[in-house]
This record gives sequence, structure tokens and C-alpha cells, in this order.
Amino acid sequence: MTIHQDSSELLAAIPRAIDGVAVTVFDQGGAPAAQFGAAAASHTSVRADLPDGAVVADIATACPEAQALVQALLGVVKERERLEADMESMNDRSMSLLEQVAMYTETLPQLSGGESDAAIARQAVEACRRAAGVRHVVYFEYRQDKGGCVLAADNGDLVGPGRGELEPFVPAEGFLGDVLAGGVPIVRAVPAGRRLGEPGSPERLAERIVLGVPVTYGSAEKRIPLGVLALIDRVAGSAASRGDLGSWEIDFAVAFGAMLGAVLGARKTVALGKEMSTARTIQRQVLPERLATIAGYDVAARYEACGAVGGDYFEYAPLVDGRTLVAVADVSGHNLASGMVMVSARATLRTLASVHGCPATLFSAMARLMHDDLQRTERFLSAAAVALRPADGAVEYVCAGHNELMIYRADGDRVERVPSDGTILGFLPDVAYEARSLRLQAGDCLLLYTDGITEATDCDGQMFGEERLAAVFAQLAPNRSAQRVVDGLATELENWRGGAANADDVTAVVVRFQGTQGGGTQR
Repeated sequence: MTIHQDSSELLAAIPRAIDGVAVTVFDQGGAPAAQFGAAAASHTSVRADLPDGAVVADIATACPEAQALVQALLGVVKERERLEADMESMNDRSMSLLEQVAMYTETLPQLSGGESDAAIARQAVEACRRAAGVRHVVYFEYRQDKGGCVLAADNGDLVGPGRGELEPFVPAEGFLGDVLAGGVPIVRAVPAGRRLGEPGSPERLAERIVLGVPVTYGSAEKRIPLGVLALIDRVAGSAASRGDLGSWEIDFAVAFGAMLGAVLGARKTVALGKEMSTARTIQRQVLPERLATIAGYDVAARYEACGAVGGDYFEYAPLVDGRTLVAVADVSGHNLASGMVMVSARATLRTLASVHGCPATLFSAMARLMHDDLQRTERFLSAAAVALRPADGAVEYVCAGHNELMIYRADGDRVERVPSDGTILGFLPDVAYEARSLRLQAGDCLLLYTDGITEATDCDGQMFGEERLAAVFAQLAPNRSAQRVVDGLATELENWRGGAANADDVTAVVVRFQGTQGGGTQR
């Protein structure tokens, strides 16, 4: 044990100033490290514990004043050594902090310029290991679709039979699962003579201690888990290795995890933005470019997505028997997955329309073909369609769990409502749909729509609803073109929302039968 020079000089002066006193310095193991003064028969002993050992004064005299003075002098030595140890610790911590700041400054540009997520993870792991002074750093990427974590990077050859101790995939259980579920850093010490976790898990590598830090992206309200950084065992002699992994090391690891999460999250956001842009372009391309042209009918449609990519869909598909199928569909959700299901539904419907002339048979085939994809993506699809023959008011209507059909009857100036029926696509693989036969007279209008209209809310949270929609439709339909009816519905809905954005995709298709001569509509 080495004590500081000022303390050593003070201890050496005690035997010279006070007769019959011998001072011994002991190291942490209890072995004598230094001796001051000649040992004599001791009347009493005074002890002071030091940061790295102890000092004991054997006092031969029975004088209480001498004993009190020696005890006070040892207290001064104890306090000086404590202050010196604190200063050294602060210096070590300051150096460690400077190293960490330098590491941040050096690492962040490197991570941001990484060519791939894998390259970024490898750079982060090595930089974190060097800065934190630990034996191993491992980064596991969380994969929700796989229900666990995939090894993304480690600072050594730790994977593979005969080469290491880590499995390339670890279920989101145990230590990793606790870090992901809690969203906070977790420190676990290894009990003497034991190991943590199951074979192949990162905590199994730890001989003394393991620290897990969640790597996330986004705001506190919508934080997205990306993975876990595991710091395993301190390296002896490193600046960061004094004591156990405490608040200093945890704070550093959390900051490093946040830096890694920011870089990886930003890359994912950019990639998702490109995917969303592509999906939006594809979706716009698959929606009808122009209105359907059917002799004796006036058709108009309006579609508004509530997000970048919507789940609503409308289509004019020529049937094999010469009729035109006017369809509206709604995929559950209104995100990228919903938009891609919608694109698939459109392709399926158009393909089936080229071989089927019966809308009920077409819907049954569509349910069979799309069932597995809808189940796998945890989506469902409601749809409704009418089959129109040129210059003929005979209409076939089929529904797969969609909103009710509304028919404006010109002769009675009223709205007739056809209830929803049929099974939603995606629930069952084999469904036998049935079509309803409808007869339209000149001036009659059909309204196909999605629940983005009826479930739109005002500032008080009240829904627009079917009753209000039927009333608005009855006011707009008489002697107006299909386009004017659609535009009028959009205006009423916007007024109802009070200018607020759509909470769901909105689609409306209006079909007016003009009669066999094609007249009777005011533009």
C-alpha cells in the first residue's frame, strides 16, 4: 500500500512528538506496509481505516490527552487520504469522461456514414467496448415478426459451433426480454460460482456482471424498440473499471444506445419513407384513371386517404359477359400493409372479372384466393359491388360484410337502404356469396361508400352516421349529376368534421341510371 507523502510525513512525526507511540500502516490484506516509531508494550491502540487499508497507533502511555491527540492526528490522515482518493477518482472519471466525449465525437459521424445497418452495428459495438472498458459488447436486433432478437454485431468471434457461446437468434425472454419490456437499463451481477441465463444467451458470457441497455427510436409516447446493447464484464485496469458497473457506466451506455438508436432509426425512417412513396405511387396507379363509361349510366367517385397510403379501394372492372362491375372495398387499417393488400385485391378482382360473369361467383373466388394472405397479414377486407349492363336498369348487387347500399328512388323522392350481408373477406376460405337483383328507373342513384364517411366525427365526437348520410344523399340526388352528388357529399362531410383531418380513408361512388335513352341529368 502506498500512502501520500503528506500523510506519510505526518505519521512519521507522531512518534517523534509523542513518546511511547508506534504507528503501523496496513494494506487491504492486513499485511504491514510501513512502520513509524519503535514498538513498545502497548497500553491501548487507536485505528483509522483508510481507502486502501488502515493505520494503527500503539500507545504505551496511559495519558488520555496523548491518546486523544494521536486519535485526532490519525483522523486527519484518514480524511486526507479520503480526499486524495476522491481526487484521484475524480481525475480518473474526468479522463474517462473526456475519452467518452471524444469517442462520441469520433463515432457519431462514422455511424451516420455507415453503408448498412450491419456495418453501423459493428462500429458501434467496437467503439462502445473501447470507451466503456468492458470485455464484450453485443448488439441484438429486436425482430417483432420473429418474436425474438437476432445477433447483429459483437466484438469477437462469438457465434457458431465450436467458435463461441452466442446463438444467432435468442427469443425475447430472460435478460433480453426484461430489457425490452422494461425499456430501461438493467444490471445483473453473476453469483459466485454460477452463470446467468441459458446457453447461447448474451448474459451467459458474463463472469462477473452484465449491463443491458435498450436501443430505441422515436418520442417517449411512441418509442420503437430496435434492440439491446449488452455490456459484459469490466476489463481490469481500464479507466472505466473502478468498482462495479454503476451509474457512471450506465449513463454512458444509455447515451451510446441512444446514439445508435438515433442513427438506425433515422435510416429506417428514410427507408420507410421511400417505401411509402413507392407504395403511394403504386396505389395511385392502380386506382381508375378515368370514370367508367357505361351507356345509360353516369358514374363518379371520390377517394381520400387519411395517411400516405390508404386501405380503401374502388374499381370499374369489365366482366366477361359484357357488364361492368363497379366495386368498393375497405381493407382494415390505413397503413403500408393495408395499402399493399388493397393493391393485391385490385389485381385479384380484375383477374377474376376476366373469367367470371357472375359477381357472386367472383366474390366467392376472391375470398378463396385472398384468404391465406389476409390471415397472414392479420387483415380483413369488406367489399360491395354492382354489375351494370349498358342501357339496362337491371342491376346485380353483391356484398361481403360491407356498409349498406343506398338507393335514391326518383319516383318517390326517397332513399332505400339495402342492409349489409355476406361474410367479410379473410374470415373463411370457402364462402358462397349470393347476388341481389335490383331494378333501377331513370333518375335513380346508387351510393357505394366506406365507413370513413359514416364514422367521421364532429368536434364533440359524434359520428356522421347512416341516418345523416341517407338524409344528405336524398337532398343531393334529385336532378344532379353523379359528380355533383359526390362533391356535395364531400362538402357536407368536411363541414361536419369542422376542418379536421380524416381519421379514416373516405371513398364514395355514385351511379345514376339515366334510362335507356341516357337523359334526365342536370350537369
